[in-house]
Amino acid sequence: MPTVTGSAKVSPAEGLKAGSNHLRGTIVEELKNDSASFSRPASGVLKFHGIYQQDDRDLRKKQPEKVYSSMVRVGIAGGVVTAEQYLKLDALADTCGDGTLRATSRQDVQYHYVGKRNMPQLIASVIDAGLSTFGACGDVVRNVTCDTTPIESAERSDLLALAQRVRAELRPKSGAYAEIWMDGEKAASLEAEVEPLYGDAYLPRKFKIAFTFPGENLIDIYSNDLGFVPFYENGTLAGYTMLAGGGMGQSNGVKGSHPRMADPIGEIGPSDDDVMEVAKAVISIHRDFGNRENRRLARLKYVLDERGVEWFKGELNRRLGRVLPQPRELVWGRQEDYLGWHKQGEAKWFYGLRVINGRLKGEIRKAVRLIVEATGCEVRFTVQQNLLLAGLTAEQRPVVDNLLKRYAVADPLALPPVLRHSMACVSLPTCGQAITEAERVLPDVAAALQKQLNDAGAPEQIVHVRMTGCPNGCARPYTAEIGIVGESVGLYTIYLGGSPRADRIASPWKKLVPLDEIGAALRPLFDRYMAERTEGEAFGDWCHRSV
Repeated sequence: MPTVTGSAKVSPAEGLKAGSNHLRGTIVEELKNDSASFSRPASGVLKFHGIYQQDDRDLRKKQPEKVYSSMVRVGIAGGVVTAEQYLKLDALADTCGDGTLRATSRQDVQYHYVGKRNMPQLIASVIDAGLSTFGACGDVVRNVTCDTTPIESAERSDLLALAQRVRAELRPKSGAYAEIWMDGEKAASLEAEVEPLYGDAYLPRKFKIAFTFPGENLIDIYSNDLGFVPFYENGTLAGYTMLAGGGMGQSNGVKGSHPRMADPIGEIGPSDDDVMEVAKAVISIHRDFGNRENRRLARLKYVLDERGVEWFKGELNRRLGRVLPQPRELVWGRQEDYLGWHKQGEAKWFYGLRVINGRLKGEIRKAVRLIVEATGCEVRFTVQQNLLLAGLTAEQRPVVDNLLKRYAVADPLALPPVLRHSMACVSLPTCGQAITEAERVLPDVAAALQKQLNDAGAPEQIVHVRMTGCPNGCARPYTAEIGIVGESVGLYTIYLGGSPRADRIASPWKKLVPLDEIGAALRPLFDRYMAERTEGEAFGDWCHRSV
């Protein structure tokens, strides 16, 4: 296992991690001081605890000093919470945050504008709900995503328990989280405390794992460092196809930085232990060969770029002590969430609720809270930033419908297609990486694109649009049919040709397009698409072959 202590080549972040006393740093001391903010070293360690210190960028031009707060992220493996857990999460939005819940593109829940003084109360309450923020950020395995759409089928085993096990076993082993946020006792011997998988410096960068079902790429499997797709024989789970090396992030001006789709690597056995063994082996490859000099080139995807897929397969086989069979072919039929009412087995129903940009606030937040209180339903967050209200009886359907109607929550199937299938990252005013707007302007951009599609004669055509305020790609714009990526203030690069099944990467089409010209820029392509498309051909597929 490599060491970073004393190396002159590693990035400053490597020294910070190695010297953090297994993710303790100075957090305890700084929580007690009078400053409204944490020091830079402490904020670096806080990321591993699920906390990003931020400042309100809308206020930067209005006052000389930055106004700091934090984003706190709750990692929820598979995105599934009980009614009781959801209601506790909802209540915290008012007592510790800005009155909103943000469902992320990785089935997490985020609180924004959390003050330093409110942080211990928030995290203690999250822990009391049986959840955790530990490892939701930082250079470790982040939240494990999983398709938890509650559809019963012989080709859909329950992946949630496995995703939860993977998430639990791959959390850092440090006692720092319990000590800081749960008033836990310090480890008896800090010198003996070890991270058996991660090592003292943890991973070179974040690591993402996902599970999805064959034929339904609802989880964007190719955008992950490591992915598993089960396959079945006669209705019985027979194994998994394993993929590796995906990642959406890229950085302006960094040569070699780019989004990448994961490669199918091999076939593994059906047991949970098989999955855990392979996951740990792949993580160890990232740990040992990932770039620790330049964090912008430190994801697993760059290891595969530099050394090749065949090298990666050989190294993985060497660490496993066996040769994995060749991967099975993956064929995808859909990528969209199940919105509206759907059967859940013989006696139950679930409702897919469209949440624009994943932001639960105002009337829609009230409606969801009252629905959960009235029905006791399970809540499932999706990676497309929607909610599935699960486990409902036929008798409870009118309760749900009436509450949604009372609070004017739109039927998702009645929404314009572009808005219904769009996503955006948080971006301004809180994200420190943001170059320009995303979440706050997406509804207007979706409306502009919808108008152009309507005028081109395609009002019902589904086109998947994803928008980010910088090239980091948190809303996964590079697998969308239309990706809109912030490049400069008010200017965007438009990416085209991603697949409606999220199994192909898009290419840059036009750079530095002003925000208010995005719709008009795409109109000629919409006209060509309507004139040239084949029967049933999606816009992204047409762009891939024609633009």
